[in-house]
Amino acid sequence: MKLCTQNEPDREVDERMSTVRRLFKNTTILMLANSLQPLISFYLVVEISELMGAEGLGAYNTIFNYVLIFQISAAFGLRNLLTRDLAQHKEKTRRFMIDGSVIALIFSVLSLVAMSLVVQLLSDNPVVITGTMIASLSLIASGLADVYEGAIRGYERLSQIGYAWLGENLARVLISLWLIFSGYGIIELVWVFVILRFLKAGYYFYYLSRRIVVPFGAVDWQFVRELTAQARVFALTLLAVTIYWRADIIMLESMRSDAEAGLYSAAYRFLALSIVLIDSFVHSLFPVISGYFHSSPEQFQKACRKSLRLLVFVTVPMSVLMSLQAGPIITMIYSPEYEPSILVLQIIIWTLVPYGISQIFAYALVASKRQNVDMLVNITAMLANIILNFILIPRYGFIGATVATLISIHIYVGVQVPFVVQKIIHFGGREVFAGGFRVGLAILATVVTVFLMRDFHWIVSSAVAGLLYLATLFLSGAVSANDRQLIMRILRRPDAA
Repeated sequence: MKLCTQNEPDREVDERMSTVRRLFKNTTILMLANSLQPLISFYLVVEISELMGAEGLGAYNTIFNYVLIFQISAAFGLRNLLTRDLAQHKEKTRRFMIDGSVIALIFSVLSLVAMSLVVQLLSDNPVVITGTMIASLSLIASGLADVYEGAIRGYERLSQIGYAWLGENLARVLISLWLIFSGYGIIELVWVFVILRFLKAGYYFYYLSRRIVVPFGAVDWQFVRELTAQARVFALTLLAVTIYWRADIIMLESMRSDAEAGLYSAAYRFLALSIVLIDSFVHSLFPVISGYFHSSPEQFQKACRKSLRLLVFVTVPMSVLMSLQAGPIITMIYSPEYEPSILVLQIIIWTLVPYGISQIFAYALVASKRQNVDMLVNITAMLANIILNFILIPRYGFIGATVATLISIHIYVGVQVPFVVQKIIHFGGREVFAGGFRVGLAILATVVTVFLMRDFHWIVSSAVAGLLYLATLFLSGAVSANDRQLIMRILRRPDAA
């Protein structure tokens, strides 16, 4: 008995380290996939614009905007729902997979029909109509893929999702480029997208069948109805999030001009790329905290607090450095006509810090089965963002849209706080104050370094400032001894631990 009690803590430590390593691996792979995806797609768009002209590019973008919109109803919010529930109840995997697939098929077919009807009502371009109707077939694959991804995420196998995303996008670009240079048109490119989307869904099915469970069996229609009622909340949340992040560009284009939308978008790209880091991390974290909430409330608390602290440690210096170096960053990437985008970047990059906090809060709400609250918070933030843009854009243009984005994300977090702080995630006041003070010292060192090295190239000064920031965090005690040991164990080879 004595020997067993001595080994039990070691077993718990090994399990936690396995979880942390898996989280680190999943985050890295998803971050790579999410970062490369827009870059790869951007190259394809450039080639389409050069070889098919503005008309071809316009038709291509229009077709895939329809896909983007109707994917929301096709997926019906099943991915996050299945991730949470399977992380907590793996014994129900087969039931969730079978009945979730039925729901996905039903709503995918309905979305397919609706998408085909809408494009015929709104467009008179035969290429757009034909291409959109072909692309609507992909909604079936997308709906099923979301169910499969939810299950894979629930089992914390997110690296498989990253591999699938990378494979799909690389294949799509390479095949599409070959078709373009061979003289084929938009319709052939759409077929490539549809076929690859089905192949990705097929890969997920194969992986699940071999490694987790075969998603075949009798349908429980009562459970289908229950699952649909739960998924509806997730679908509405996804719709609110989509509108929240797209309202500014749409309103700026319609209320001001394409030129102002371009100036805003030029800076916004840097925010979008930075958000990839946060999204990759929280997507990997979600199944972990969902499982902890069900099995170990203490570990749930620790995981949420440590994740919040990590994101603050990372996003604050990113915001500071990109704000201070906005001038050379914009002028290096863009032509002189984009100089007004410098101010946009200096302001909008500060969205990063509250965004990171909001994502931990949001996934904590969902993991604790308070998705109704999360939905209401997202709807409130969406309405606030639309109202702010409606007020500020007519008067201040793209700067107004920038300020609206920054204010609305703080409203988002502000609405979350009374539902999360001390109710779901518990904080010690002294711990928060001490951590904030130490981060403040590190940021002060960063700002002073950039100022003293203002005659150096911005990449050099930023690198030195970043290293000094990390050193200050360690020396001030912001990174505890336990955190340092954890970092070393993550970086160490598993067989050497």
